[in-house]
Amino acid sequence: MNLLRFLSRPLLAAPFIVDGASALFAPESHVARARAITEPCQPVLEKFGIECTDEDLTLASRAMGATSLVAGLMLATGRAPRTSAAVLTALSVPVALVNNPLWTARTSNARSEMASGLFRGLALTGGLAIAMTDREGSPSAAWRVRKWKAERALAAQQIRADHGLS
Repeated sequence: MNLLRFLSRPLLAAPFIVDGASALFAPESHVARARAITEPCQPVLEKFGIECTDEDLTLASRAMGATSLVAGLMLATGRAPRTSAAVLTALSVPVALVNNPLWTARTSNARSEMASGLFRGLALTGGLAIAMTDREGSPSAAWRVRKWKAERALAAQQIRADHGLS
């Protein structure tokens, strides 16, 4: 692992580790933010028979927190970095939207702060997407299969030429 990866993976994972631990061990503030999102949607959710109780939101917050914490620790330590970055990428967009609901801002200052937070969350998503595709210099499985097929075809062509077959 090169120095850049050694330093950047823990830095990229740190917000997810901290936020995941917070959601897992003290979910109250996370539930309050989720409640602010689900309340306006309640009539639509009720049409589908979905009820969002505080217990449900607490369980969901803790589950997402545990997932974020584990995936963040895995990314920080270099264990399955592409998989853990993919998990964090999937979690980061809804978390950024819940933490920065622009549509609820009443003042331009609040809207500006929420927009800044939202773009910061989306920037982390972009960094995770790059980490998700980082193969650390190794070729992809698709490239290896194409190379293997080309080598096999070349070997078969050589065998046919050696035996006078066309």
